[in-house]
Amino acid sequence: MSESVKMVISDPSKFGLVATQAKLDLIQGAIATVNVMAGRGRKEAVANVQRSFINRNTYTVRQIQFTPMPESKYIKISAIRSFLGATEKAPYMQRQEEGGKHTPSKGQTLAIPTDYARGGSVRRPVAASMRVSKLNKRRRVRSPTNRDYAFWFRSEKARKVARAYIAFKKNLLLPIGNTGGQRNLFVVTKFVKNRKGIAFMLKQVYKFDKQETTTKPEPWLLPASEKVARQVQAIFNAQMAKIEKKSVK
Repeated sequence: MSESVKMVISDPSKFGLVATQAKLDLIQGAIATVNVMAGRGRKEAVANVQRSFINRNTYTVRQIQFTPMPESKYIKISAIRSFLGATEKAPYMQRQEEGGKHTPSKGQTLAIPTDYARGGSVRRPVAASMRVSKLNKRRRVRSPTNRDYAFWFRSEKARKVARAYIAFKKNLLLPIGNTGGQRNLFVVTKFVKNRKGIAFMLKQVYKFDKQETTTKPEPWLLPASEKVARQVQAIFNAQMAKIEKKSVK
């Protein structure tokens, strides 16, 4: 105990001041403690996400944030708290933490990008030009009629070839199939017509074949919180030591 505190306690008339200062120090220490815990918790949570999930960019980890408790002298100890979690911009992180159903926010089926839309790898983000918002503005090949390329429409196979040709020539999306009212989307990357016949290459951009998917729980926040919670006493002791050191000066 410091000499200044001993001097105050030696004067009974000043005991109230000592008690008030002790309470203010306790409040300050508690606020510092919850903020340190939140900061450490974020680091642990980010490490869990980077270790356990496919991180195609830094968007998700940037959404893992904490709100510190602001400095305050006159507040109840029970009201001291800080908050750690994912922002509203990453609602899918709650589903990753707890598990659950993933359903479309619009329409009847989920828009699931293929590796082609991701530049060839599941670990890469969807290319800007391949995002659903962009593709919704891009024209699709309509079902051709006999008025268009009539000589091709002698069979169903011929009609498919005609649609592929139009998609390739005009750089349009090619819807194929019918799943829940939404067709899977393709692009035609190659179209060759010669004496040997006709050949073309399709690349699927999006799948619309699922009305929902199930996400298994992969906790990233709870383990981080529990790890830091085991350090609370040591953190509090360290913060109170800092406050006492300042008071001595």
